[in-house]
Amino acid sequence: MKKEKIFIFICLVLLSACSPSALDGIVIEKATDGYKLSIDGRETYIKGVGGTYRLDIAAQSGANAFRTWGGNVEEIKKNLALASEHNMYVMQGIGMTKDSIRYYDDEYKNKMREEVRLLAETFKNDTSLLAWGIGNEIELGNANIAAAWNFVEELAQLIKSIDKRHLVSTVISYNPSALDSVAKYAPSLDYVGINVYGPMGEVQAVVDRSDYKGAFMITEWGPTGWWETASTEWKAPIEQTSEEKRQVYEERYTQYISANPRCLGSFVFLWGQKEERTPTWFSMFVEDKVDSLPLKGEKTPMVEAMQRVWTGKELDETAPIVRGMTINGKSAIDNIRIKAGASLKAEVAAIDKENDSLTYVWEVLKEATVLGFGGSYEPRPERVGEVAMSDKNVYETAIKVPGEYRLYVYVLDNTGFVSTANIPFQVID
Repeated sequence: MKKEKIFIFICLVLLSACSPSALDGIVIEKATDGYKLSIDGRETYIKGVGGTYRLDIAAQSGANAFRTWGGNVEEIKKNLALASEHNMYVMQGIGMTKDSIRYYDDEYKNKMREEVRLLAETFKNDTSLLAWGIGNEIELGNANIAAAWNFVEELAQLIKSIDKRHLVSTVISYNPSALDSVAKYAPSLDYVGINVYGPMGEVQAVVDRSDYKGAFMITEWGPTGWWETASTEWKAPIEQTSEEKRQVYEERYTQYISANPRCLGSFVFLWGQKEERTPTWFSMFVEDKVDSLPLKGEKTPMVEAMQRVWTGKELDETAPIVRGMTINGKSAIDNIRIKAGASLKAEVAAIDKENDSLTYVWEVLKEATVLGFGGSYEPRPERVGEVAMSDKNVYETAIKVPGEYRLYVYVLDNTGFVSTANIPFQVID
């Protein structure tokens, strides 16, 4: 009898060793009213950032993941080392073309097959990798076609045949037709990433109405986009102040992202700085090492917002609050026009909850004219005149050359935070 018990115990151990375990790997499971994500047996909600900038601050603020948009083997190794260092996970992008013609091109497809096979083989056991993201908004070109999504499905199956641990996804823009295409042509994907800005409140209804019935993440989100805001009569988009953005980040996260049971988490954009229409539009940190600009990559109120919603705790130190900004008593929506050589007087209303002393940095740039597509590179616009810095919340200048410009103010509390505002204006004859 004793020998029989020992034999049964050994068989159970062997069966357990041969069968897949929920404690080893990353899985998405159906929950009562949605989905949940588990990593090695631990239910995990993704609190992610877009990019690899200042991951020390991200981790300290409560983030547990970051997202990339592509990279070769060596770059991915560096990303995963960063993730391990900061106890974070990586959603690793695999770059794909937005040009529909390439999805009929065997040379392109063979190259992608080789790349994907190499990545899957190299990183199939890495414990810092969360998921592969096949393509980013490929439908924004002309690739929302069966051939493109069939190829995404082929690559997903290829990864899954090699890499049994990690999830496989694709990322689309806020595009209901692309969501339906994914459902029809790429059923092997574990989840869909959705990039969305202004219409965040519509996402749940759009996803629920679509043919796609699986889990999703919000893979890029932030302030209201330049294509979604009000503009001046000369088509200059009006950017929110950093305080308005802070409120938007907190509201969108708590009301629409974390509250949606089909949503596994999100990656806030951009955990860093980039030029897109302005140097501040999507930037959660300000610039660093710009000639004659006394900024050192300080945190904006949007970083404060994410720490608050990720941790559920109030911060001991917060960013200055910019209540508004005017030029000659007018706000951006008033279509400000100033005669060439006439006085321009700006004023910003700002306070600091901790009563820190405030420093004001003022800069005039020409309105951006070299514009990217889908987030591609844009050069920093040309500066006009000199940067001014003082402890005063007012600024005066005069511009002699007619054209379109934008005045920026950076309000520093000298504790590591900076708040921002800008106003587009015209100089006329």
